Amino acid sequence: MSTASVNVYRSSWLAWPTRLLCWPLAVLYYVVVLAVRLLGVIAFAVKGESDEGIRRLKGAAARGFQYLTFQDDELPSITGRVRAEGETPGPWWEAKRRLKKSHVAMVSVIIFVCYVYVGVAAQAGWVADDYREGLKNAEFAKPGETKNERYYSLGSDQLGRDILKLTVRGTTTALWIGLFAATLSSLIGMVLGALAGYFGGWVDDVIVWAYTTLSAIPYLLLVMAASFVFKNNPAFSEWYNGVESGPNAQPPFFLKETWSVSLGLFTIILVIGLTSWVSTCRIVRAEMIKHRDRDYVLAARAMGLRTRRVIFRHMLPNVFHLVLITFSLLFITAIKFEVILSFLGLGLEPEEASWGNMISKGAGELLRADTVWWQITVATVALFGLVLAVNLFADALRDALDPRLRK
Repeated sequence: MSTASVNVYRSSWLAWPTRLLCWPLAVLYYVVVLAVRLLGVIAFAVKGESDEGIRRLKGAAARGFQYLTFQDDELPSITGRVRAEGETPGPWWEAKRRLKKSHVAMVSVIIFVCYVYVGVAAQAGWVADDYREGLKNAEFAKPGETKNERYYSLGSDQLGRDILKLTVRGTTTALWIGLFAATLSSLIGMVLGALAGYFGGWVDDVIVWAYTTLSAIPYLLLVMAASFVFKNNPAFSEWYNGVESGPNAQPPFFLKETWSVSLGLFTIILVIGLTSWVSTCRIVRAEMIKHRDRDYVLAARAMGLRTRRVIFRHMLPNVFHLVLITFSLLFITAIKFEVILSFLGLGLEPEEASWGNMISKGAGELLRADTVWWQITVATVALFGLVLAVNLFADALRDALDPRLRK
């Protein structure tokens, strides 16, 4: 039996259900790959290498078609490069194989993908589109109770709004904050850490001084102060929400106009993304210092490659697995801080749907004579499920990428 067949045989029985569930996401990834490769064809044509660009486009198209039709187990590369016959699959393929063997990793992926689908459906308006609508005579309907010919499976809040719809819409808010805030902070930390670790000297001194100063400030107070400043700055509010009339008339920011992202949500993403990059920067800087004197880096310098290419094409891929792990931790941190800020009244507007707002309101409802427990309970369970799934997957990913644990 070949090595490949053994690896497939040892995969968790959840691997195939997980792949089926992730099939729409794979289609989206395939579309992105083809779009990038079409741009790559133009780039190669400018350099006079149009045949190479077309070859990579065909390779990516063929590999993606085989994966989507379950004929192959390898996703197309974003670069369009096709692995040569007999070439070693590499550490990422090995990490994927080990993840597929983990029942915990597969279950966490299934849970997270379900959250993603719910969030996307709510963002698109397919479900819970009327989450703001409440009925005056339906205040504090209990779970499973019917009021005014409306059934409340998880109860209602003091405004008569359906808790289930608020929770579903809150999933969209959590994913917006987690994904985009973590992406922004990871990019900042990765770039600054790479520059500090590679160049050293005064560049390293300036970046180390920056993140040392930032980390010296209590993080909760920093986030609270920054959120308060952004939300109460009239110029920032006008820039984001736009001005409808007058000499300074301007359209809203594209996130507000296209995706209906509120000012409060954008502020939280911006604040957390700009203040939580320290850990990523430290880790990447330390790894870049270890790699900058290795043979492959010295060989790239000797060949006369540009510094930008040495850093971002050759060195960063060797430390990118650490960025992925810190990204998952930042994802959790961003969601938690949205809950904290909303609980303190510095997050989203009270009428917006978020788990933080639900917990904040639910805490007050617990003090009523007739205890209203369902709003805070549902929001806490939804938050717990998402955070637990990401935490478990981060642990499994760390183990899969650790070369000392390969077997």
